[in-house]
This record gives sequence, C-alpha cells and structure tokens, in this order.
Amino acid sequence: MNKVFDADKVWAYLIVSSIGFLEPLGVLMIWFLIFVACDMVTGITASVKERQIITSHGLQRTVVKFLMYAMTIVLLNAIDVYMLVVAHLGLAKIGATIICGIELYSILENCYRITGNKVFKVLTQFTLKKIEDSTGVDINDKL
Repeated sequence: MNKVFDADKVWAYLIVSSIGFLEPLGVLMIWFLIFVACDMVTGITASVKERQIITSHGLQRTVVKFLMYAMTIVLLNAIDVYMLVVAHLGLAKIGATIICGIELYSILENCYRITGNKVFKVLTQFTLKKIEDSTGVDINDKL
C-alpha cells in the first residue's frame, strides 16, 4: 500500500525549498553577520575597558538584532523577487548595505572608546554624515 502523505518527504521538500530560497542571500547574510559580530566584540571590549558591567541582556539584544536584520533582508528579497518581478530593485542588497553601514558606525564608535584615537572619531563622523546624506535618517536620534 502506498502512502499518500509521507512526512519524511514533506520535511525534505521544506528544507530543500528553504535552502533554495535563502541561497542567493548567503553572501549578504555572512557579511552582516560579520558586521554584527564585530560590533559585539568591539562593544564588549569597550565596556571592559571602561569597567562597565556586561549583562546577558546586552548579549540578548545582539541576538535579537541579528534575527531582526536577517528577517528584514529575507523579506526585502521576497518583495524584490516575488512581488516586484519587473523592477528587480535589489532591495535585499540595499537593506544589507544600510544595516552594515549603521553597524560600521557603531564599530567605529567602539574603536574610539577603546583606543581614544582621533582617527576613529573622524571616521565615525564621516560615516554618520554619509549615512544621513544617503538615507535622510539621523541615526543618533533616539525614538
């Protein structure tokens, strides 16, 4: 007797189709993972240097930030590939670029906190200006 519904095949199809959907985003995911990881490492280093307490809440925020970034890039790719089929705007790349730019700003801030070197302060201000000019958003403005 043949099975109409084979759970093993369903799982295999789900896994393979998910990998096929996410595969084009692999490089973007790796790069923003690198940026988030560097931000976390430099943030922890700066906190240790300034003798601040490192809590699990701060590390949890990094995990949540990574998951939200990943979700955003996947959804932007879905809009670009499946909804705006004619346009091909490269929304996932644009989103990942903005995310990495903001993470770079945070990394440079942390490097300045660690070393006190003015080069990092200048690069921080330069990056801030470029992000504001490109997006029109003030990243220092707290909601």
